[in-house]
Amino acid sequence: MQRIIQNSVITALAILFLYGTSWLYGSALRDPRFLDGWVLVAGMLFLVLFNIRKKLPMLPLGRAAAWLQLHIYVGYFIVAVFLLHTDLSFPAGLLEWALWLLFIIVAISGIVGIYLTRTVPAKLEQHSERILFERIPAFRTGLAEEVEALAIDSVNQAGSLTISNLYINTLHAFFRRPQNLFLHLRNSRRPLNRINSEIDNLKQYLDDPGKERLMKIKDLVQAKDNLDFHYAQQGMLKAWLFVHIPATYGLLLLVAAHVAVVYAYSSGVP
Repeated sequence: MQRIIQNSVITALAILFLYGTSWLYGSALRDPRFLDGWVLVAGMLFLVLFNIRKKLPMLPLGRAAAWLQLHIYVGYFIVAVFLLHTDLSFPAGLLEWALWLLFIIVAISGIVGIYLTRTVPAKLEQHSERILFERIPAFRTGLAEEVEALAIDSVNQAGSLTISNLYINTLHAFFRRPQNLFLHLRNSRRPLNRINSEIDNLKQYLDDPGKERLMKIKDLVQAKDNLDFHYAQQGMLKAWLFVHIPATYGLLLLVAAHVAVVYAYSSGVP
């Protein structure tokens, strides 16, 4: 908490200093948009460095956690600079609209990313042990094979169709692919409770070996539900980057075009 307060105060002071400097710049009959425009460009280029830093962990460029804090608070600062630069008004031309919209996308996706990176890991730790996202499909296939084998065994060994019918009607589709992803994002247990209730209702129709197989299946259902939870949460944690990073680089390209246009149609004197 102390670090958050300290970083927030520093960011606020930097914003106030820029606003004051911009006002003095305008008072000297100079266009302050050149000043805050270049601050905006410099800030966005600095933010891109964080993505480069993540791809070069072997270099002595400082701790990733420190870079993340800088990325977050410089991002807040840049939003304030953007508001100053645009004078809280809507753009006029097509290029300006594209810049405005892309900046909004980058800013909102960045704020969403801050929320996700601070909440999703905690949810995963509370739910169960961490599972690598890339290994989830293999784990899911293994669970599907286990539950299928138990269903076949119930027919071959006991001659009972109770478990096989459960597998055909409910479990086959459940284990075949990720399920209930939206509900897992809400941390809802309704789908799991529904299947567990269906499993528990079958106990009365089975002998002791059948009940033992059913309990193994129930454990596999729990494990599969856990995989789906990790798939949904980690997938969301990865998916937002596919919005934030491309939008950032697209924004930089448009910024370069904007700078070229501004200097082409001005005297070049700030």
